[in-house]
Amino acid sequence: MAKTSKQVQGDIYRLLRNSVLHTQLSGEVYREGMRPRDSRKEDAVVIYTTGLPDEIETGIVTLNIYVPDIDPWNNGVMVEDTERIEQVERLAQEWVDSLTCDVSCYKFHLRQTIYTEEEAEIKQHFVVVKLGYEYYADGDDDAPILQPQDAITDH
Repeated sequence: MAKTSKQVQGDIYRLLRNSVLHTQLSGEVYREGMRPRDSRKEDAVVIYTTGLPDEIETGIVTLNIYVPDIDPWNNGVMVEDTERIEQVERLAQEWVDSLTCDVSCYKFHLRQTIYTEEEAEIKQHFVVVKLGYEYYADGDDDAPILQPQDAITDH
């Protein structure tokens, strides 16, 4: 039986929620549509993008990690926090690298280079991770998801 979009999204959500990446962000991990509109924290949003049911299910899940803009000159002009964005991009890459077949029935790979986009309306930028997946479950939709990284909890 094929996994649904919400099941796949939930699996990625749990993998991210229990990761070093999450502990290094000032905010929380959310499913699409659940992030508070007025958040000024570094939140990660898991978005189910596409999937194809087959013997081996394939698809893409997008992860957007928001980073508030800064006012470095105290003149009211908000700009991208490039130093923090670079750190978050690197942390995201490390998280993706930790997602081996040892932690789930998924095989993950980047669908494109991790990059950053602007969300001018809310004066934030967000790091975009397009995570391709292949799901091998032998009919077990409840196959265990293990922690790929030991989470650092003093954040």
